Amino acid sequence: MTLSNPSAAKAAQVTHEDPVCRVETVDGPMWAFKSDVYVTRSLAVYGEYVAAEAEVFRQVVKPGMTVVEIGANIGSHSVMLARACAPGRFLAFEPQQRAFQLLTANLIANGIQNARVYPEAIGARHSELQMTEPDYARRGNFGAFSLTKATDAQGRDLRVRVSPLDDWALESCHFIKIDVEGFECDVIAGATKTISAHRPIIYTENDRLEHQGRLIEMISGLGYSLFWHVAPLFRPDNPKGVKENVLGDVASLNMLCVPAERTYPVRGLQKIDPANWVSPIRET
Repeated sequence: MTLSNPSAAKAAQVTHEDPVCRVETVDGPMWAFKSDVYVTRSLAVYGEYVAAEAEVFRQVVKPGMTVVEIGANIGSHSVMLARACAPGRFLAFEPQQRAFQLLTANLIANGIQNARVYPEAIGARHSELQMTEPDYARRGNFGAFSLTKATDAQGRDLRVRVSPLDDWALESCHFIKIDVEGFECDVIAGATKTISAHRPIIYTENDRLEHQGRLIEMISGLGYSLFWHVAPLFRPDNPKGVKENVLGDVASLNMLCVPAERTYPVRGLQKIDPANWVSPIRET
């Protein structure tokens, strides 16, 4: 997630009540972390989270497809994606243990039956990373859980299993959504066989300045056309009709990646020249 207004995400006071709450959303009821300053606040106030992303997904995902979501968090888009591809398969991966629990609960609460979810990460190779789990009693951005801060040694209290997507030997794969907070290049490195075999459309976050160029090079090198998609967290015509922007000037910076051999209508998005690209927004 790109934070154009980082002050909006400052950690504040500690709470001592149950860190989980239930919110009503456009996709149905969802369990969420009370202290999350973006995902939960957006779901609670507006009934949706990053609707601009969901609009792209609805255009791409069709019934019968196999959809893979890597970095599903609590499932703010998972319910919609699973419904959109049904009766096809929906696979979701979320290594953050508490978020995985809420993800599973949200899929069950909304009657999703075509989903399989896994409490692990997708990366370049088999490994086990260790890191400190977030403190859900404090205000924070729990959608920003990053495996790039994990290490292979001297971990503390959260073990994260990592495996390449290629090793899952998917029989089909039509769409891959990636939101892994700087771990995107590792995901692609471990998914090249899957991508070459099935040629899925890929939608991936690409907001880390230190990784942007490499990710563009990797995916374009697999024979893909790339397009920037800047997705604001707030939109005035939200389901609850709330006109006030309580999230600040915040947007998610993503890429829609389409196999070059496919004729796919991409409208309103800026095409990326892998040899001469400029990021449409900068983290400040």
